[in-house]
Amino acid sequence: MLYKLVDDAAHGTAVDGVASVLLIGIDWTVDMADARARLGNDVSLQGNVDPTVLFADKAAIEVAVRDTLRKAGHKRHILNLGHGVLVGTPEESVAHMFDLSKKISYADLLAPA
Repeated sequence: MLYKLVDDAAHGTAVDGVASVLLIGIDWTVDMADARARLGNDVSLQGNVDPTVLFADKAAIEVAVRDTLRKAGHKRHILNLGHGVLVGTPEESVAHMFDLSKKISYADLLAPA
């Protein structure tokens, strides 16, 4: 049911009972800003960094993490991959994403570049 709920919500179908949902995992194919707009600020979201970005360089990983955090908003969000760690993903990239998640504040995301 959870997957159908996410799919329905992400594609604009009315979702009954969202108020009773505590957390919804969002995969990387759904825009996090759209998911937040459709589901509101009272539902916690988890995700949704594209797992393939961990095969890129550190700068690309940071762009993806910052983008996801900015789109998710300042509360009720757990940063995670949008699917899970793929086989062969460099451990250093996973560590870098984890370190970024601890380092970046929401205020940093809103500050002018």
